[in-house]
Amino acid sequence: MMHSTRMAARAGRALGWVMALVSLAGCGGGSGGPADSEFVDYDGSTLVVEGTPYPRQASLDPPGQIMRGRIVVLSRGSEVVGSVRDRAQRYGLALEGLSSEGWTLVRVPEGFEEQWAQAFSISSGVDTTTDSAQSPIAVALAAQLDAGDAHPPGTEAAGEPQAEPSDADVRRIVMERYERLEEAGGLPLASGENGQQLVLYGHVFEARKRSCRKLAASSPFDWECTADLMMGICAGDCDPAAEEPASKGERVSIRWDAGQERYVGG
Repeated sequence: MMHSTRMAARAGRALGWVMALVSLAGCGGGSGGPADSEFVDYDGSTLVVEGTPYPRQASLDPPGQIMRGRIVVLSRGSEVVGSVRDRAQRYGLALEGLSSEGWTLVRVPEGFEEQWAQAFSISSGVDTTTDSAQSPIAVALAAQLDAGDAHPPGTEAAGEPQAEPSDADVRRIVMERYERLEEAGGLPLASGENGQQLVLYGHVFEARKRSCRKLAASSPFDWECTADLMMGICAGDCDPAAEEPASKGERVSIRWDAGQERYVGG
């Protein structure tokens, strides 16, 4: 009889644990995943935004190539930032801020990065990425944006450049550099065993931009560009413009001059 009582007690305790677990599982949607809202549903691995489903796409990329818990909106401009911010608030997402490139960073639930990137691309017409190789750092935080203390670099403030130095900028700056050198009387060089001084003269027939890169994220308007030149070069009493053009590669330091509102030589 006592054995039967102990068995019944064990069974009762086990049933109590089962009922407690069932009760807990019934709380919070039963999945432990992100919470649904008025405009957003999380249905398994499918994101549903205002009735439009965005299923998780099959990917052959190895793990670790997707940024965890964030997407990057690559499209730039104050209107884009405002639209992304409004949609993030509407859908219960956190706006992280802006990168030095002017990209908008949005926090999303882990496991739904690709779905949210697709949703923003289709609904807002913007370019997005989840590639960890493009994972930038926020230099203007969401609180600054809300307070109006920050703007996308190179897009909103008066007198700031809209893009990297153009082909025309690089050509003009290279031409101006060699014109100043010619006005200064050429470039003195020491040559020969006795240190006899020669003067080098150069004339640029053509200059074409090859590429540009930012020198530092903290100085978003300082650039180093490379250019392909066609030049006439000679030493001594000569006219470089009369020489046969020869090709030459050159690096050019360029910075933004807010006073002139244009790029100038660094």
